[in-house]
Amino acid sequence: MKNGIHLSMLIVLMILLVSCKPSDDKITEAVQKALSANPSLSPVMASVKEGIVTLSGEVESDELKAMAATALSGIDGVKSVVNSVTVKPKGPSPEELKKMADDALMSKVNENFATYKVEGITATVSDGIVTLTGDVKRADLQNVMKAAMESGATKVENQMTIK
Repeated sequence: MKNGIHLSMLIVLMILLVSCKPSDDKITEAVQKALSANPSLSPVMASVKEGIVTLSGEVESDELKAMAATALSGIDGVKSVVNSVTVKPKGPSPEELKKMADDALMSKVNENFATYKVEGITATVSDGIVTLTGDVKRADLQNVMKAAMESGATKVENQMTIK
């Protein structure tokens, strides 16, 4: 009889302990609150199942990815965190892209100068605009302009002196 009472009390105690832990909905609410406290983590989404939090989304750096998981430490009911957040690959900056485009354009101008046998003319490139300087013979002017214009420049500025 004593064993039956002890067993009944143990079952009641287990039910109370299980019912005391936070539900996935409560954990989700706490996780969302923790993530929204840092605006840099706004792309991070979370789902909760049986106390296991799965993070997803895309952030700018490894530091933000780690911060997303760290932000959840101490939340009652979280058993573990699966951090599936991805980090955006780093690409060239707008300035680097512009320089790369200008370098490619300059290369094409030089290639065209060789094709049209242009000599004594200096070409510079900035923001897709080719600027031509130097002394050119009137008979060579057409080839110089063709070489610059066929390069793909958005504009060709002629600052050459015709001899």
